[in-house]
Amino acid sequence: AYIRPLFCEGKGPFRFAALSGDPKDIERADEEMRKLFPENEKLLRWLDLAEEKISYQGLPSRIAWLGYGERAKMGLALNRLVRDGEISAPIVIGRDHLDAGSVASPNRETESMKDGSDAVGDWAVLNALINTAAGGSWISFHHGGGVG
Repeated sequence: AYIRPLFCEGKGPFRFAALSGDPKDIERADEEMRKLFPENEKLLRWLDLAEEKISYQGLPSRIAWLGYGERAKMGLALNRLVRDGEISAPIVIGRDHLDAGSVASPNRETESMKDGSDAVGDWAVLNALINTAAGGSWISFHHGGGVG
């Protein structure tokens, strides 16, 4: 299982695309991720593989699995790179339905939940409750991650 251990570390997908259409902007963003998270071996290995083996389709983009604080840190870094002209145009950052803990699906990403009792299975509910307690103005509760 690759994805579930990342969930257990509090990591989720962080997607972004270069609106310039220039792959150099993604290369610069990758370079920044390497500087910000040099201890994240999985991320560094992913960036190496992505740069070597994955071709861009449409706008150049990247996905990386980052922790909650890491996503905020990378988002601020991307804003700074655009502001300072190190990236030639705005970067769009996308959220994912996985961010809401919505794939607590015992037969997929959370496949190690033999009896459904693993705490990961409660993430969708816990996330909604935490966001409500924090004063969120729009809280979504969903599950399944598109599994039907």
